[in-house]
Amino acid sequence: MRYIGNKTRLLPFILRTLRRSGIDVGSAHDAFAGTASVSRALKENGWRVHSSDLLMSSYVLQRAYVVAESAGRNLEEQASELAGLPPREGFITRHFSPATGDTRASRMYFTPENAGRIDAAREELEGWRKAGKVGADDYYLLLAAIIEGADRVANTAGVYASYMKRWQPNAKRPFDIVPEKPIKGAQPAEAHLMDATDAAKRIGEVDLVYIDPPYNSRQYVAYYHIPEILARGWTDSAPAIRGKVGLLAGSEGRSQWSHGRRVKKLFSALLAATGARQALVSFNSEGHLAPAALQSLLAAASVDGKVSHFTQSYRRYRADSEREGRHYHRDTALEHLYLVRLR
Repeated sequence: MRYIGNKTRLLPFILRTLRRSGIDVGSAHDAFAGTASVSRALKENGWRVHSSDLLMSSYVLQRAYVVAESAGRNLEEQASELAGLPPREGFITRHFSPATGDTRASRMYFTPENAGRIDAAREELEGWRKAGKVGADDYYLLLAAIIEGADRVANTAGVYASYMKRWQPNAKRPFDIVPEKPIKGAQPAEAHLMDATDAAKRIGEVDLVYIDPPYNSRQYVAYYHIPEILARGWTDSAPAIRGKVGLLAGSEGRSQWSHGRRVKKLFSALLAATGARQALVSFNSEGHLAPAALQSLLAAASVDGKVSHFTQSYRRYRADSEREGRHYHRDTALEHLYLVRLR
């Protein structure tokens, strides 16, 4: 899934840093799981993983890509059945597709055909869950596949804060559902739908906490409101939405970490709350805290005052391409990793 801050390309850097620092495989808390790429990599490398995030869409991905240990025999058949359902006029069609009539604004997030098929798949899967037709692991594997499939045909530049005014080539492709194969870990994993500090208190002692918080004022629940709606569903109660692009109304899923003045206090609270022996902190050079300020904060929390610092440049995320009237100042950003011993 296209996601700002996704660490997929930086996984070798993260894993290499742990190995070279002599950190043995053990238990870990991925405090801001996002798309669960780091959690999944840790599990694949033998760690017992606890993951957490405020967003339901992240929780779905955690359950599918980290917690799930095995899939049912009929998972691929069920995915094919869901993908092949005739379109239905549901929440996505009414609010995020340029269908005609009523208050259906011309929000060009999905073609009418794809929107109807997404509606059909999401509603049918929820019916299966209520009827006991799918177990928990298969439910989350299929739901994650619906979210990923919708993202592949979304008429956006990579985030859902706006939609393109013309249909992009990917948006014209048919919606499909391709579930990922679950990974069998050496130890079971757990997912937590909650604030990072609250999750740290609940999880208790671990060998490592990986901290990758929001870097700036972006609220992910706004940038990814449609995946969030797909994760929450609408068969029991329809989500309240607002504004030109149909953002979720209310404060649910909004992170305090996106407020620059609060980040330092929040960092200190998380480091005090965690039962981890080591903390690995990932932070971007363009974040709320300057590298020197963050390093000073971590030194204060460290048991010996020492902070190991690692960096790697990477190609920065672009929501669209270079074009006339739109030029990027830098093609690369610098990722900082800080490793401290807490206790």
